[in-house]
Amino acid sequence: MMTLIKHGRRTRRAFTLIEVLAALGLIIVLTLTLVVTIRAQVQQANDKQLEATVASVNTQIEVAYAAPGAEAADFGSTASLVAAKIITADQQKALASGASYQAQDKPPKFVVK
Repeated sequence: MMTLIKHGRRTRRAFTLIEVLAALGLIIVLTLTLVVTIRAQVQQANDKQLEATVASVNTQIEVAYAAPGAEAADFGSTASLVAAKIITADQQKALASGASYQAQDKPPKFVVK
């Protein structure tokens, strides 16, 4: 609702303070909703990426474990997997925060926490 303001001889149409504050409040609520939605989507994408990395690395470990001479390879830690070039250092970093390494399994594998 606009009100008329008399200013000298001219009449100007203007918004009231309440109308401006209501519009500002609506914009803030919509922005916060958007931020929450985007954060949830980013987290979901990160979770899917971690799951894909775990599946890929587990396949790499299985291939190395089944290869001839695998008995001599050290599968005891992620550092030994990187040293043996079974996984890359980037994969090790990606898995460090969200996956645990189960070296006691045969073949060893990563599991999402």
